[in-house]
Amino acid sequence: MSATVLPTASHATPRNERSPAGATKAYRGVAMEGVIARWYARTRGTASQRQDWRRQAEELVVGLPPQADVLEVAPGPGYFAVEIARTGRARVTAVDISRTFVEIVGENARAAGVSVAVRQGDAAHLPFEDASFDLVVSQAAFKNFAQPQQAVDEFYRVLRPGGCARIQDMSHDAPDAAIREEVAGMGLGRFRAFLTRRTLHALRRRAYTSRQFEQFARTSPFQGCEVRTSGIGLEVRLVKPRGSSTTSSNDSLSAH
Repeated sequence: MSATVLPTASHATPRNERSPAGATKAYRGVAMEGVIARWYARTRGTASQRQDWRRQAEELVVGLPPQADVLEVAPGPGYFAVEIARTGRARVTAVDISRTFVEIVGENARAAGVSVAVRQGDAAHLPFEDASFDLVVSQAAFKNFAQPQQAVDEFYRVLRPGGCARIQDMSHDAPDAAIREEVAGMGLGRFRAFLTRRTLHALRRRAYTSRQFEQFARTSPFQGCEVRTSGIGLEVRLVKPRGSSTTSSNDSLSAH
């Protein structure tokens, strides 16, 4: 098995979107290239973290149709995508704006002997046809999206009716004690642990609250969501109703 790197798609010119907090976000993921991206991949690739991703992947595929199509948006190094593919119960695709992460996902998939189709692209202009996936997942990335509302709309567009989008990210309300506990469980050395705590404190300032995610959902074709909080993070579940339209209100931007 091997990773497939698909050609880069061209996208429509992005429109400015404002977060529920009222501020337009500049995309922060562009810096995740080259040596910085590879440093991040090493930090996120500890044995304990991979074990956690394996557990999450096994839970994720429960209830999916046989050989479901799963899309991970902004997979970073792709450890979670690899674990989903390793279950053998889904066809996995990953899309990231970072060219280096696209390379790393491919490397990790090949090393694991699994198939992951990897594409370079933007969450606000996903380079896929309408109704292409049964499940869309995004971990620890949504706070960095420059156009978060449009990204939610795109999740709706590429989902099949009855499909689900699951966004897992840091919570703006995460307490300091929860950050310390989270980093302690990563199995990092003292210096890496210090840097990771600093990074998480900085990322928390960019993260969203449960109420903000609920507003994103109400404004989108999903029209609602379920939010669960735990530790430093939260999970947002958005379901595309069966029999619903395959396209979103941003359909005019979705000709890929």
